[in-house]
Amino acid sequence: MKNRFELNALDPLKEAVLRIDGITITDMNKSAADLGFKTASEIFPFISFDRIDELTKAIIAGEYFECESNLYFLTKDAQYSKIIYDSRDKLLFILDLSEKELLKKVKADVVTAISHELRTPLSVAMGNVQMLKDFSSDSKNEKIVNKIQDSLEKLEKIISQLSLLTQAEFGNYTRKYEVFDTQALYNDVISDLSKKIEEKNVTINLFTQKTELYADRFIIYTILRNLISNAVKYSNKNAEINVKLSPEIIEVEDFGIGIREEEKQRVFERFFRGTDALKLAQGSGLGLPIVKYLCELCDYKLGFTTRWMIGSKFTVKLK
Repeated sequence: MKNRFELNALDPLKEAVLRIDGITITDMNKSAADLGFKTASEIFPFISFDRIDELTKAIIAGEYFECESNLYFLTKDAQYSKIIYDSRDKLLFILDLSEKELLKKVKADVVTAISHELRTPLSVAMGNVQMLKDFSSDSKNEKIVNKIQDSLEKLEKIISQLSLLTQAEFGNYTRKYEVFDTQALYNDVISDLSKKIEEKNVTINLFTQKTELYADRFIIYTILRNLISNAVKYSNKNAEINVKLSPEIIEVEDFGIGIREEEKQRVFERFFRGTDALKLAQGSGLGLPIVKYLCELCDYKLGFTTRWMIGSKFTVKLK
């Protein structure tokens, strides 16, 4: 095929691009040469990483391959990269993600440091508020103290959510699988959200098939709690919410404000809250991003359907 362009035309690109025939390099751009690769040579003496056997099999079988990993080069320092093999054009792409990975690490370190530094004064403040509640007999002061306590609890929740989100995002959370009773877990979630549920007089209908589930209880609890919390938050007073819970699926359906069409693609963004959500209820915008990251961590399939002013249904397929 003579219509293939020469890869030196891609010299301005920062990404390394190599054309491979079998396992021999036949062409490459300047960025690939800077990494130490040489034409008319086999590719593997110049590069190594933890999934190199999979890449080799993909090249030999003529299959597509993609991954992110630390790459080690013969004549250059290691770098965190995305490596893609396009079997159709026999092209290997190496994209340097070191700067992106560094920024992610810095972000994680900042979140961890802030969370750690805030927890101590927050604990002291909550302790003092509890003392005020115990020793104050003035009903007017009690209302003020309760408002302060609510605010401190919200702050504690935001810190915990940010910490969890960071752990999930960077793979620092170790899953702990166990067999547990889904009805008991559901009862714990409802107990935790009882104040919100009572304030809106919401009725929650539970549909469950089997009472036992083998999974990480904390992850399932967090997913279910965040989905039900959102459903309650964005439902009208005296509304109903349907919850399905089984070893195969978690489904939470509400008949509340729904999500505008133009805002659907942003529902899993961190801190994003829709136009109507801002008017109806307070929130941090972290609930759904946490659900998304936990589902990705466990390889669960997350989806939703919604109609503005009709309601929303969020579904997590566990198998």
